[in-house]
Amino acid sequence: MRKILRGGRRRLGALGAAGALLATGVAGASGTAAHAADGANGPVVLTTPGVAAGGQAVHTVTVDAAEGGVLTLGFQTADDQRPWGMRDEWSIGLTVGAPDGVEQPCTYPGSALLLEKVSCELPAGRHTLTYRVSASASVPSWHIVVDARFAPASGAADATAAGRFDVAGVSAVPMDWDVLARDRSGDMRAYGSYEGEGSALDVEWGKDLGVNWGQYDRLTKLAPIDVRGRGGDVVARDASGVLWYHRLAGGGRTSFEPPVRVGSGWGAYRSIRGAGDLTGDGRHDLLAVDGSGVLWLYRGTGDPARPFEARRQAGTGWNIYTSLTGGLDVTGDRKADLIARDGSGALWLYQGTGDGNAPLQARRQIGTGWNIYDVLVAYGDVTADGHPELLARDTAGVLWQYTGTGNAAAPFRSRVQVAQYWDGFDAIL
Repeated sequence: MRKILRGGRRRLGALGAAGALLATGVAGASGTAAHAADGANGPVVLTTPGVAAGGQAVHTVTVDAAEGGVLTLGFQTADDQRPWGMRDEWSIGLTVGAPDGVEQPCTYPGSALLLEKVSCELPAGRHTLTYRVSASASVPSWHIVVDARFAPASGAADATAAGRFDVAGVSAVPMDWDVLARDRSGDMRAYGSYEGEGSALDVEWGKDLGVNWGQYDRLTKLAPIDVRGRGGDVVARDASGVLWYHRLAGGGRTSFEPPVRVGSGWGAYRSIRGAGDLTGDGRHDLLAVDGSGVLWLYRGTGDPARPFEARRQAGTGWNIYTSLTGGLDVTGDRKADLIARDGSGALWLYQGTGDGNAPLQARRQIGTGWNIYDVLVAYGDVTADGHPELLARDTAGVLWQYTGTGNAAAPFRSRVQVAQYWDGFDAIL
């Protein structure tokens, strides 16, 4: 796997045992300086200008060291993008090395492991070091965080700093999204495409979300969830009709806080589905269809202790549908839409209005033959074109992706297989 850190071990030499190292200055755009709080060994300061496709930039790190120690520099994608994954082996397009003609006591990693870092052994004193970031002509537009840490040899407290730089690349970096799947033993996992080697969704290395999910007879996410663990929370109904709210815990991966009890009486509904932000207030909403076919809207509050407002009626006659899928803006107007499948297999689009009093426009048919699928799943925009995707599982356990177009008349392209052997799951979100 090719990584952002490439080039092998290079002993670049120190300019004296305790003297300051040569500072070359910063080339390119004005940089971003990041300062750490002063510690026992003084601050670490980073200056990290951006870099454009086919170009390079010189970054600077300054350390005030009261004693000798080791400075390390690590590189990772910023939180607003996905982490680097297996499919980025040859597409990162960035390398880190020393500026020509500058001697520094640093070692650059010789293998391709993403977790390896630049390492510099420093004596006591004030040191200013530089490194060069080079971008290929085809680099994507990565957002990179640089973490600097100086560890004194005595074991005293480390001094740290963090900086960020953006790559002006030739293409957007697609975000990856998690698909949640529960097996018949009640174990839930999150499967993200960034980990996949043999298919777009990695079945083997799913992130374990616990084993207590078998108590629920209805599960839905309110909106797609990205691989950083952000997006729609999960709502679940148990066999006694009590509804529970599972809030995403954050922390850079998909996980959940302990569930909050929403209320009882939810056994009256034949369908409970996450709807995304139907009302245009920035909060995720919930839809429910009762036994007589009445559609009810529960507006989100943004308060996990009381996640939904009192219900309001949003339609009648909805018992003709065997599947509802919400949380996607398939028309590209920044309003959540709803997809419904009827008993004959016809697929219908209800375009969102953003108005909580009348959240859905009149339906339009967008497909036939969709009764070959037993599950439809709202997916995120994995193609980075601004249009989310739809997943569908057939009765053989094959998972198919329908890429979004943004066209309300024909919102999805032809299907592409992304995984198989998904028949072992009894719930997919």
